[in-house]
Parts: sequence; structure tokens; C-alpha cells
Amino acid sequence: MLTFKSFTGINNTVPSQRLMHDQESKTAELASAVNVDIGLAGEVRRRAGYSELLATCHKNLHQAKGFMLATVDGGDLISMNSAGGSRVTLYPSLGVSRVWYCNLPDGRTAFSNGLIRGITDGSTVTTFGVPIPSSIGALTPVSGDLFPGDYRYQLTYVRLADGLEGGPAYSEPVAVPDGGIVLTGLPELAGHKINVYLTSHNGEHAFLAGSTTNGAFSFTGKNDKLILPCRTDFMYPAPSGSIMAFYGARVLIAVGPVLYASRPNGWELFDIRRDFKQFTDDITMIQPVDDGVYVGTTTELAFLAGAEFDKLTYRQVLSGRVALGSGVQVRGELVQSGQGSAMICIADGVICAGFNGGSLVRMTEGRYSTDVAEVSATFRMVDRIPQYIAIPQ
Repeated sequence: MLTFKSFTGINNTVPSQRLMHDQESKTAELASAVNVDIGLAGEVRRRAGYSELLATCHKNLHQAKGFMLATVDGGDLISMNSAGGSRVTLYPSLGVSRVWYCNLPDGRTAFSNGLIRGITDGSTVTTFGVPIPSSIGALTPVSGDLFPGDYRYQLTYVRLADGLEGGPAYSEPVAVPDGGIVLTGLPELAGHKINVYLTSHNGEHAFLAGSTTNGAFSFTGKNDKLILPCRTDFMYPAPSGSIMAFYGARVLIAVGPVLYASRPNGWELFDIRRDFKQFTDDITMIQPVDDGVYVGTTTELAFLAGAEFDKLTYRQVLSGRVALGSGVQVRGELVQSGQGSAMICIADGVICAGFNGGSLVRMTEGRYSTDVAEVSATFRMVDRIPQYIAIPQ
């Protein structure tokens, strides 16, 4: 049995026989310490136990705004209230892959396992963005008041639950000699209507011609009735990514080595042609602070400085792997002597703290290192003591 007057922490970088842990030492270190809490004065206490809320194995836990998300049993995504009692199955058979989350300002939470993605309010689920129509149907020219010429049309889905419109599917030019069109075989989608946009004769930009809730549509009016432009040109729903975060009124999503951003305040619309940042290796962390975003990959930790995604400037702050899932947000005053927003992660084998401006502190340099590649991490306060917890996956 060892009794410490002042426990000074873990040190696994020197041989255990060289650690100072005799009772007369003013300092004392251990190579590992399991199921204990360390007080602000260096005292060691046995970690408190826990009580079981549900006799079900939970994975992918996430604290949303007013509810908890988790996967259980065969991979069902569920929500629970704060007491763990009320349970709602949101998405059955989501699978066994790790689920990533992002809390949105409106109280909903986006989720993705890299293949299946959605948004939930804890009771219902919608798709993460409105899909693009898979086909465009067929156009038949009829008599009408349109000027003769070549026309293109576009189809978009509009979600009836909230009026959100997705990106369009585009037709090839079609000759309209007699002034009217009839569209048939349109791709119906439950819970959505179809908006039909039509260019002017021999034109490029499409304007709203009308809507339909079935597979047919016709337009025989004049060209001056085509006024409202399509505002979702070249937009896409959220890409099938993994790690997500919210910064600068946008949702950020990692797909391999590419960081995509949604439109500002349009969290379910993505312009994948222009709103992205390319890294050299797969992204393992996205962690915003007040004036930028820390992005970790399998080979580096970078800081993207700035308030607007289009104007973010890249700077490498550390060379080395950032452990997947290790990034967490924390108030700066709880870490070292920082201020404002901060983050903690495992980078280059040590626990690091990143602050505003891209300032990085290797907190466990020379004392603790790990080769862990993936963790599930969180930051919490227990008896006013800050704790960073990273569980290997």
C-alpha cells in the first residue's frame, strides 16, 4: 500500500522503478492509476461507482439539447430523457459503425455513421438535407403561350414538414414549338412536393413554373409568368461524412481528407463545388474555438484561422497523428491559464490544449504519452475538478 502526501500525476515516459513514490517524497508519480480521482490539491480518492439506469448496452452516447442519443441492441438509434427512462427509437438498424453528432442552434442534432445520416429533435427524424430527384420524367410539347424555342426544366423536392427545398435535377434542352409543355413520369417522393422550374426560350436560368404532388405537371402560360429563380442551383444534401462540428453559422463535415461546409444558416444545403477545404490525409478531428477551427488528420494538427469559411487561413501547429474522436471543447480558464474557448485532443501521442489564435500547449509532454489511434472523449467537471476522459475504441 502506498500513501501519497502529494500525488503529482501519471508518468509513463520513464521506467517505473525511477518514479518517486516513497512516503517521504514531496512529490509522487505513478505509471498508471485506475478508478481514482485526483483533487485540486493532489489528493487521491477512489472513484465513485455508478447505478444502472437501463439494462441495455449503449454505444455512441451523445448529449443533445434536452435529450440523450445512443445506439442499442442491433444498432438502433434511440433518444432518452435526462433520467434515462423514456426511450424513443429514432432509426432502427442504424448499424454497428460509430455514429458522429453535431448539435444545431435550433435544438436539433445531426447524426451520421458515414453512410446513413439524418437530423433529429429527439422525437422524430428527417433526412439531413432534401434529396435530389433521381430522374426528370419526360416532356411532351403541347399548345400554349410560350415563345417557341429550346427550353430546359429543373425539378426539386420540397419537404412538406418544414418547406425546405433541395437541389435540382436538370434536363437537357427540349424543343417546344407550340408554346406549352406536359411533364409525365415525375419521381414522386412521400412527404415532398415537386417544384418545376423552366428556363426562358433559348435561355440558361430557370424560374418557377409551378408545383405538383403527383407525377404529372403542365405549363401553357406566357414567359413573363416565369419570375422566381431557383435558389438552390447546384446545392446538395449533406455528404456522407463522419466527424461534424458547427462553426460560423455552418455545419462542417469531414469526408476522408475533405472538409465540407454547409451554406451559412442553411445547414442542410451544401455547395460541394466550392465550399470545401482539402487536406493531404484523412481528417480525424474538427474542433472550433472562438476565432478558428482546429482540424486534425492522421499526420498533423492544423489551425484554420478566421470567422468566415471562405476566408479561413491554414497553419500547421503540430506534426503527428491526431487520435480519432479525441477532440473536445472546453473553457480556456479550465485548461492551463487560457481564456475564451479552447479544445483538448490527443496529438502526436500527448494530450494537447489548443486556444484561440492557434496557440497550442503540449500538456503531458515528457510525462504521459499514448499510441492510441481512436477514442471516445469527453470533458466534464466532477466536484469542481476538470476531467478529460478518452476511452480507447
